Amino acid sequence: MDLDFEKPAPKPGTLEECHLVIEALWEFCRALKREVAELKQEVTLLRRENAELKEKLNLNSNNSSKPPSQDLKKKKKKKRNDKIGRKPGGQPGHVGVSRKLVPPEQVDKVVTCPPPDKCSDCDAPLLPLNEVVRHQVYEVPLPRYEITEYQLLQGYCSCCQKTYSGQTPAEIGKRGFGIRTHASIALLTSKFKLSKRQALTLLKDFFQMPICVGSISNIEHRVSQSLESLHEQIKNRIDGSRVAHIDETGFKQNNRSGWAWVMANEYFSFFKLEYSRGKKIAKQLIGNFINRIIISDRYPAYDFLPTTCHQICWAHLKRDFQKISERSGIAGVVGRRLLHQYGKIFAFWKSSLQNYNDDKRTQKKRRRLKNGLIKNLQFGSECTHPKTARTCRNILETGEGLWLFLEDPDVPATNNLAERQIRPLVIAKKISFGVKSERGARFIERIYSLVLTSQQQKKDILPWLQNSIIQYFTGNSAPILV
Repeated sequence: MDLDFEKPAPKPGTLEECHLVIEALWEFCRALKREVAELKQEVTLLRRENAELKEKLNLNSNNSSKPPSQDLKKKKKKKRNDKIGRKPGGQPGHVGVSRKLVPPEQVDKVVTCPPPDKCSDCDAPLLPLNEVVRHQVYEVPLPRYEITEYQLLQGYCSCCQKTYSGQTPAEIGKRGFGIRTHASIALLTSKFKLSKRQALTLLKDFFQMPICVGSISNIEHRVSQSLESLHEQIKNRIDGSRVAHIDETGFKQNNRSGWAWVMANEYFSFFKLEYSRGKKIAKQLIGNFINRIIISDRYPAYDFLPTTCHQICWAHLKRDFQKISERSGIAGVVGRRLLHQYGKIFAFWKSSLQNYNDDKRTQKKRRRLKNGLIKNLQFGSECTHPKTARTCRNILETGEGLWLFLEDPDVPATNNLAERQIRPLVIAKKISFGVKSERGARFIERIYSLVLTSQQQKKDILPWLQNSIIQYFTGNSAPILV
């Protein structure tokens, strides 16, 4: 360190020289102390930044909301000991399953295969036996579109010479494609996740059908209009249910950021495409929540729900606990404690669902488990790791919303139902990159509501969809949902 003194240099060996040297040494120590403090602060910031970067790199489907398909490192599942060394395929002693023969009256075509005329060894003629070996072959029929021509006959009044013309059936109208074509195209571009051009190619390759992309878009629009009433019915059924799930995911609309919302219960799924992910849309979808239980994650848009009506998804909590447990220091200790307590709570919940007991012993154990988790969350909220403390405080603020599933056997602990129902739309989004128009958005939300609802009720979607289209074309009311 360079020292600059304004005073004249003292004579060597004097007391004044010693004081100046000591003062210079003190100044050097103070400067060194300041520099060490700055370096310590810089090291602390770098360590914190390094820990945050490591945490981001370590994000996966187990400790965040990332889907499993985005995991960079996939852990290999360990093989069970009893399966090691086995060859693939059926194992010794496995009972085979063969296709059963259908009755003769259900066979479309019978081909008789007679034996040869003579014996190949002695050249003697063969005598017929009364035994027949039946062998059935399944084949795809040759596909080709059908053309129905409607000839509109003309007539005129013999008195006033006024002319009249025949009319096509109401379900046909002036449209160039029939009911089955409308329903098939709607399912191809929704349930089977084909783009409009892929659906067009399929119709041309398999059925040699002359159709263009614009016709497919118009067919989707007509099907969407036919499903408007059913879409409202599904929403009303969910609004009338005591327990409902809600979730949302990104879905582009008109080259703008948008969101796909889903509300579901055991038998119905309702989809809605909006440009917002805010609390206003959540309130519109949920509507009246009195005497109802809404299950969701801890997204702030649902904070308007009272804790007595809002069950927090424990699958999301587990991922939060897993993320905390992978941190170093006291945060990792907190996370491991929370994971351990989570396992005990879920084991108790599953056993209580099987036993259906609610005696004093069960109630006491439930209180002990709840208090144990709350104690660990309080400990985490006071730890020195800021992110861990903030997460624990946010979880504690949910209050009774954590425990509704323990008090009511009809309330599930997770929001897995809504996440499973919205998954097909997430896959379709990756293929189609969203929708380009308002009427396209209405088609997506309505057709997916019907497709997922039919799957929940284990019904064949095609007759249901065809009936809805016929009722709309003929001006009748839509079919009633069961």
